[in-house]
Amino acid sequence: MLVLIIVLLIALIVLFAQFGSNYYTQVKVMRRFFKNKGHAPENYLERTSVVTDIDYLSVLSNGTLDIYTANDANSPQPVFMWVHGGGYVGGDKSCIKSWAHVIAAEANVAVVSVNYCLAPDQHYPGPIVQLGEAFRFLFDNAERLNLDTTRIFLGGDSAGAQIASQYAALIHSESLKSAMKITPPVNKEQLKGVILCCGFYNMDNVLKSRFPAIKTFMWAYTNTKKLRNFERKNELSTIKNLESGYCDVFITCGDADPFIGQAKEFVSALSDANITTDAYLPKVKGKKLAHEYQFLVGTTEADIALDKAVTFIENRL
Repeated sequence: MLVLIIVLLIALIVLFAQFGSNYYTQVKVMRRFFKNKGHAPENYLERTSVVTDIDYLSVLSNGTLDIYTANDANSPQPVFMWVHGGGYVGGDKSCIKSWAHVIAAEANVAVVSVNYCLAPDQHYPGPIVQLGEAFRFLFDNAERLNLDTTRIFLGGDSAGAQIASQYAALIHSESLKSAMKITPPVNKEQLKGVILCCGFYNMDNVLKSRFPAIKTFMWAYTNTKKLRNFERKNELSTIKNLESGYCDVFITCGDADPFIGQAKEFVSALSDANITTDAYLPKVKGKKLAHEYQFLVGTTEADIALDKAVTFIENRL
């Protein structure tokens, strides 16, 4: 996996050198690299079902979602809304399908993998708006879809983790609601926890992570070439929006991930705010755990992260 990451990074560097500062061209190139992550064991595919490409009636583009459920689910299933990664510019709800089958089977939740409008075609706060639309759709159709919307979990990977973490803050913070002029349909009592994988949570120093193409990602999302000049930057910094409390958190990130510093900083801030946090930041001698390691189902550390995520959910149902 690490070799693959290195090859992709080298390819990106070569392409960026060729295309220079043409951000739009860079985005088109990067979108080719976001693929399905991992492979679910056959027994999980047999134990679960998925309904794909459900239109959640968004006013913006790309407003569809997939729902994964366990075949033996009789009672309405708690909702686990997942926001995919892809640097805001790429990725798709189907990228986590292997992982979603496993989570649905093990945790007995309905995994809702949501698509959202991609940057730079649509800028911030487009995905935040669409999460609200997706939740409203689920609430309106809960009986038909066999969902228990009184018990909700929210999660995401990479840029999706940033979006999910911010939405959880929006649910809790009146000042953030006021600043963004958005009121989520989900309340604090419904949201039981958030699961964050390999994300970033502080816009003041995210560029220092040196994650490949992070400047391009942030330009595409904010429509501002210099992130420090983006007047709504603090809204995206979940680490700065904990003053009104927050839900319980499970957070993971590998030691070779450029965002490991972001994870550690966020864990510290959550601890200071007395927010219940289960952190798994593995560091294994002789092994480098790269970005999105947790989706490699069947590898030791990924399976540990999966077990911890499932336990986190089970303890809050």
